[in-house]
Amino acid sequence: MKAAIFVVSAVVSGFCFADAPTASPKPGDAAVRPAEHDLTGSWTVRIENARHQVVTTMTIRFVDEVASSCMGGQWKRVVVTSHTSSDEKFFPVTEPLSYELTNDDIVIGRNEVCDAYLHLEGKIGGDAARGEYIGFGLGGGKRRGFFSMTKGT
Repeated sequence: MKAAIFVVSAVVSGFCFADAPTASPKPGDAAVRPAEHDLTGSWTVRIENARHQVVTTMTIRFVDEVASSCMGGQWKRVVVTSHTSSDEKFFPVTEPLSYELTNDDIVIGRNEVCDAYLHLEGKIGGDAARGEYIGFGLGGGKRRGFFSMTKGT
């Protein structure tokens, strides 16, 4: 009986709403606005622990090249050109990194180690960004610190 109700409901929904206007986003809507940020050149990233002490500093370039990722999305490659760290295990600067930019939201992180993600997630505006450093996977998530990023000259 439940299956019959489901089938009838699905058929009726198709007929009743076939001419209804859709809620598809239109060009210019915030949901589909293309990222308008200039990611060219070198960027300096400072990653802090939970006490706001800088642990890792790296200089990176954003590359318009598809990156491998265990996560869905449109990830592109990040190239680390130099780095210093008082704790080499704090952030994986020597592992493959990738980024995704959606509107003003930027995520930089390790995405090739499935279910052990380390991300810098924040807002970008002009030649700077800032946000949180988080780790997450099957066991949950945790804020590990903070980050800031500025474009070099």
